[in-house]
Amino acid sequence: MLKKELIIYHSATGNTEKVAKIIASELKCDLLKINNNDNSNPGKLSAAITIVKQIIQHKQFKTELEKIDMSSYNRIYIGSPCWFYTYTPSIEQFLKTSDYHNNELVFFLTHGEGPRRTIEKFKDDMIDGKFIGYMEFENVNKMTEDSVKKDVLIN
Repeated sequence: MLKKELIIYHSATGNTEKVAKIIASELKCDLLKINNNDNSNPGKLSAAITIVKQIIQHKQFKTELEKIDMSSYNRIYIGSPCWFYTYTPSIEQFLKTSDYHNNELVFFLTHGEGPRRTIEKFKDDMIDGKFIGYMEFENVNKMTEDSVKKDVLIN
């Protein structure tokens, strides 16, 4: 049986999206963005306002997740920016509501100042599934495509 992989990610400023697309290209994965497309490439103030609103309101994104058969994937890569030392509400929603119990899970995180306990929180919030690793990408806006590729978890 062919090993099929999926990348699910949330991106507000484009950094996590950049990494997700590089990983998808490198590993030949399916790709799904699980947040609204209303803030592609926003200015810093606009992005900050969007982030604060989503955290305060704990906004639940309407996504295509319900239509995806998670059992058709062996491995799911889950990507998020690090906001105030945690992942985004849409990633939390995925972790708490999706059926990924037979999947291997790899978490990837983009950040500027370090994730602190974000990886532990991810493992704690998983309902099921098999956690097999994580990747961190710091200051993505300054990274080249090659520098992202060298940190991609392949095995």
